[in-house]
Amino acid sequence: MDATKPQMGNQGRESSLNHPLPTPIQSLQWVGFNAAVALLYFITAKASLLIYLSAGPASPIWLPAGLTVAALLIGGRRLWPGVFLGAFLSDPMLTPTAAGAIAASGYAAGVTVQALLGATLARAYLDRQALSVIPGREWHFLFSAGPLACLISPTIGASSRYLLGMLPAENVAQQWLVWWAGDSIGVVLFAPLVLLLWPNSQPGARPRYRFLLPLLMTTILLVSGSLTLSRLELAEAEANLSRQVKTLTDLSFRTLNEKILPLHAIESFFSASEQVTEEEFLRFSSHISNQPHFVRVDWAPRVAANQRQVFETGMRKQHTEFAISTVDKDWQKISAPAGDDYYPVKFSALPEGAAFNPLGLDHGQFDDRRRAINTAIRSGEATARIVDLHPSLTGVLVLFIPVFEPAAEALSNRKGSVMGFVIGIIDFRQLFLPLDLAVRANQLHYQVTGFSNSGSKTLIAGALPTDTPPGWSHSIRVADQIWQLEMAVGKDAISHAVRWSFIGFSLVAGLLVSFAVLSSRAYQLVNYQHHQAMHNNRELLNAIIESAGDQVVAVDTEFKLTAFNPAYAEFVQQVFEITPEVGQLIDSVQPKVGVDMEYASDIRSNIKKALAGTSVKTSKKVTLAGQVRVFEVSYNPIFSTDGIIIGATRIARDVTSQRELEAGLKRRLDELRRWQKATLGRESRTLELKREVNQLLLRMGKAPRYDDRDETP
Repeated sequence: MDATKPQMGNQGRESSLNHPLPTPIQSLQWVGFNAAVALLYFITAKASLLIYLSAGPASPIWLPAGLTVAALLIGGRRLWPGVFLGAFLSDPMLTPTAAGAIAASGYAAGVTVQALLGATLARAYLDRQALSVIPGREWHFLFSAGPLACLISPTIGASSRYLLGMLPAENVAQQWLVWWAGDSIGVVLFAPLVLLLWPNSQPGARPRYRFLLPLLMTTILLVSGSLTLSRLELAEAEANLSRQVKTLTDLSFRTLNEKILPLHAIESFFSASEQVTEEEFLRFSSHISNQPHFVRVDWAPRVAANQRQVFETGMRKQHTEFAISTVDKDWQKISAPAGDDYYPVKFSALPEGAAFNPLGLDHGQFDDRRRAINTAIRSGEATARIVDLHPSLTGVLVLFIPVFEPAAEALSNRKGSVMGFVIGIIDFRQLFLPLDLAVRANQLHYQVTGFSNSGSKTLIAGALPTDTPPGWSHSIRVADQIWQLEMAVGKDAISHAVRWSFIGFSLVAGLLVSFAVLSSRAYQLVNYQHHQAMHNNRELLNAIIESAGDQVVAVDTEFKLTAFNPAYAEFVQQVFEITPEVGQLIDSVQPKVGVDMEYASDIRSNIKKALAGTSVKTSKKVTLAGQVRVFEVSYNPIFSTDGIIIGATRIARDVTSQRELEAGLKRRLDELRRWQKATLGRESRTLELKREVNQLLLRMGKAPRYDDRDETP
């Protein structure tokens, strides 16, 4: 383990060394811890995304970034799978597709690597036992875990999304900066908050509200400020939208009917003419078909089943291979099957170089077009449908305008009296191109939705983001449908300099507040440890003093007792017949009868000398109840940490037994000296006599009798 964990300590590094294979319980705990990290990441990510969706281009604080660093600092590197899983599941880009899974995996990998790097760098500046920053290393902790380590996730995430085509090249730099700022703010604010909230067994390491409150208040104020700023920016953007909406909608939407109105002129041309030739049709419709949004204009007469052969024979005079036809799966023309009636293309105003010639193609052979034709006949009005005309013409707008014989007024006669259809095929992409370019230039979103009389809904152009409600809408009628244009302000529209200034301010504010909190927390812990050490030392000193046989007493500068041990209390009880108390003057009570008064008289004078900075050593005899006791007494000053004398100590040791032993030893030595002095002369005379005897014997020619050498040492 990389840090002390009150609830995870059984899974530490030492344990893993002793047990290479984890037990089933340890494995379950590992799974549970990682699942908890993944769940917390998911919850905080969703909360941050709510802030993000309301805050324009950037989230003011990305909470999971701080959570992951704190989790790895508390639980160790073994929690990285939980970080990866939580990031993968909470990625907004995650979709049930290969690209979505790859994008989410890249995002999760970046988050995991960033969290591991941040925790590794920050661990060097952390007191692992108390989960508190080492004093003087607060900036190192914040910068290494925050702005420095947070370079990883934005780089990996933005790069992977760009390579997958999910992020345009022009937005990569902005997205990277937004990502980095949100992660950095999340780390510098939320990681210290989690570390302070984590339970710790040490009393001095318990969190206090005065540390948590600044971080919580800063986070709340930054989020509130961002939301308020977003509302102001959104209001400004919506005001700009209101000013611009008329110009934007006039580009393609309100003038839509004007652009398709010429098709009704062709319908009137056929209604007023007994017979229209192909040359007349092409000449009359040329000013329409030349417009860029028109793909082509067809005239499809109604041909009854019994008129098919005659119609085809007449058309072959101009087009030798003409036949009423449909298409196979490869879009090759084949003869149309028999039916009640047909709507083949007789004339078509085609653009130059058209890949497909629709002459003879029966519109009634296609289900969607047949339904539109029948609807137009029943209502007597034009119908509009979005259909696929050809593999190269998908999703185009087709208008079916019926042409009736002048006498066909009754509903029952409409089908039999319909002469045919003027069919206008419009590429609405070209139709809405000016609107599309304009809204993009103004950082807006739009969509056009068609509603038929039956209530069916069709998306015709554009698209609003799922999380963006429309801010303006307008409807017009196109043929038998109601088309609704909706516009909304995009997030890019509120990306102003004020927003980026606020993000920068948020990062600086987060760093300053976290630095202040971490510094206060670190020094509080140092003070706690210092006081704890002093308390332990004091207890040890008291234990030593309590167990000492010497009389130990301390007084302040006013001669009042501040501390004493049981030996002194027992002595005072015998001499003064009172029990000493802290705050009592050391010489306030006279000794009882029978005590040598001389001993008590010089206590004050010796303490005065000690208070003046002089150490005093003296020896006194005390006569108590006829017994003489000898004490060696020392007086010493007490200095504060500033070198100021704040009191004095008096230590008295009973040396009566020692003095008695010393006196006995002295008497023995004196006796030995006297005996030595008395016997030393006798030994010298004996040696002289022995020498004289030996000399006489030698003179007599005899051998010496005695050994006359000096045997004294």
